[in-house]
Amino acid sequence: MKHYYILLGIISGFLSADIRSFVWTYEYNTMSAGEAEIEHYLTLESPNVDTLEGHVTSKHDLEIEIGMNDRFDMGIYQSFQQEPGGSLTYSGFKLRGRYRLGEKGKWLLDPLIYIEYKGKPDFHEHELEGKLILAKSIEKLTMAVNPVWEVVIEDDKTKMEWKYNAGISYRISSLIGLGVEFKGSESGHYWGPVISHGGEGLYV
Repeated sequence: MKHYYILLGIISGFLSADIRSFVWTYEYNTMSAGEAEIEHYLTLESPNVDTLEGHVTSKHDLEIEIGMNDRFDMGIYQSFQQEPGGSLTYSGFKLRGRYRLGEKGKWLLDPLIYIEYKGKPDFHEHELEGKLILAKSIEKLTMAVNPVWEVVIEDDKTKMEWKYNAGISYRISSLIGLGVEFKGSESGHYWGPVISHGGEGLYV
């Protein structure tokens, strides 16, 4: 299945942007205490890239992210999905927290702990995800790798899976970053180009 993924950070008024270089891979960033931002994630999925008409599923995640202190932030997601030819429906919610360990540059790779809970509207399925974010920024170059551990509980069944996300990006100007990103699990491994455009206030 092909995935076309766009991350929009739309900021206004008192909100400030936590600019990111990647789509799936997290860097060593948390929101500053008292600051907040709104992000919109758009995913387009199709089983066959050659015949998109009538086969594309769209998924939307709306997130509000708030800095609780200088090392810890919280995010609340509301998720929606639209099947081909169907109506937009509410598909669930996510709660996630990020905590930075130490200060930037203290170790060879800067570490951050990420924990997320994903729930369905009827609470028949629960998903817990933990990530260790390891990242390094050297001037305009950013590198990051995220080993991921996921547990899905549905009815009386429990499934555990290891995944990974990784990326490298270079900021060619104050507004544009170019890079490549990787993700994988037991179901497959994927890679593709990634473009980050914008600055504080609005980015894509």
